[in-house]
Amino acid sequence: MQRALKLFMSALPLLIVGGLLYAGLFIKPVPAGGSVSIPVFARGEGFYGLSVADRSTVWVVGSNGKIAATENGGAEWQVQATGVTETLQSVSAWDKQRAVAVGNGGVVVVTEDGGQSWRNVEVPKSSIANKLLTVLVQPGGSAWAAGEAGNILHSTDFGTTWRQAGAHEDSAWNDIAITKNQVWLVGEFGRVKVSDDNGATWRKVTVPAKSSLMSVSFNDDGVGVAVGLGGIVLVTRDGGGKWELASKASAEHMFNVMWDGQRWLAVGANGAILVGDAKGAEWKATRLSELDRNWYTAIAMHEGHYYLSGSRVVVTPANVL
Repeated sequence: MQRALKLFMSALPLLIVGGLLYAGLFIKPVPAGGSVSIPVFARGEGFYGLSVADRSTVWVVGSNGKIAATENGGAEWQVQATGVTETLQSVSAWDKQRAVAVGNGGVVVVTEDGGQSWRNVEVPKSSIANKLLTVLVQPGGSAWAAGEAGNILHSTDFGTTWRQAGAHEDSAWNDIAITKNQVWLVGEFGRVKVSDDNGATWRKVTVPAKSSLMSVSFNDDGVGVAVGLGGIVLVTRDGGGKWELASKASAEHMFNVMWDGQRWLAVGANGAILVGDAKGAEWKATRLSELDRNWYTAIAMHEGHYYLSGSRVVVTPANVL
């Protein structure tokens, strides 16, 4: 018995080494649990622009070239590869297949297949600065983009090629609005200008504001609203002929304004949301919730829901506001 035990003990190291060799050569590890997925909306990211393409398709764009899309009204989102790392500031869609996004460094990306692929296109560049802050499309393939250094770009072929449509200057244009016959721009230092001939010439418009205007929008009745820093709200009721200051409802910076078919809504810093009547005469300040201090740079409405993006992306029923 002792002899057998001694033989076993002397062979034990060989048995251990042999077992380890067998495990290393023939036993393949099986991963435990699910794979780690990268979140669509990560902490610290900003989503500065959004566009509603149809009743269910929405794009948001933001930090580090990220684009996310939903095809079911915001219930689920998927990240779409763009091939760029520059932060994207704005996106606008012709339909659920074709859209264009613009951003830092003058980057412009377009898709023709619903975001399955995005391609980077070349645009005219300035020697001063090239960040593009806004883009807006029109039916038929037209698109306008604007940004730093007075950059104004125009495309007529769904964003494939672009031309410079204004002189470079040492100030930025923050937003674009298009009416039936005019293209409007608002920007730094309360500057406003308009083109009556599709960007061939531009004329300055005097408004009672010196602080930067961040967004402008018009409805079909000739009422227009521009919002900006310090909670400023400008209103026109004659298609832009005359602008006046609205009574201030908030001192928070406002970054985007929209007409939802019945009323005006503007979003901005610290969760601030302004709601104005159809004429832009009466305004009230509110929030999605009492404790909401997120910042929002874009708002859109479709099918009875508002979509907001900024420090987070939110889909909320319209009757909440």
